[in-house]
Amino acid sequence: MQKKPIKRVLLTFLLICACHFLAAGTAGSAERPDYKALVGKWVRTDGGYTLRIRDVKQDGTVDAGYFNPKEIHIAEANVSDREGLVKLFIRFQDEGYPGSTYTLYYYAEKDALAGFYYQAVMKQTFEVVFIRE
Repeated sequence: MQKKPIKRVLLTFLLICACHFLAAGTAGSAERPDYKALVGKWVRTDGGYTLRIRDVKQDGTVDAGYFNPKEIHIAEANVSDREGLVKLFIRFQDEGYPGSTYTLYYYAEKDALAGFYYQAVMKQTFEVVFIRE
């Protein structure tokens, strides 16, 4: 019963994020985003997937853990500035997840991470949203 409203909210949020992303591309801000804003515990809105970001280092590497519900090995995690937005990239190397990735963007005004999960084994991409717990 509750899935339709959640799906509608998720789709609306993603549409807002996409519009913001396109607008940000034309803004041309010289200010570097705050990478430390990512530190914390994040939960994916469509399940119990948890992302814990412990630290973001000066070189852009990220100290993170990912749980579903047990920990899944992260082979690479880094942040960068993508047209005024913080872009978080995570690549897994674990049983059931070899080469799967997250490409997420931080939306400060919503305090949310939104983007794409590529499930390498299935060769499918999913739109996802994480909210701070």
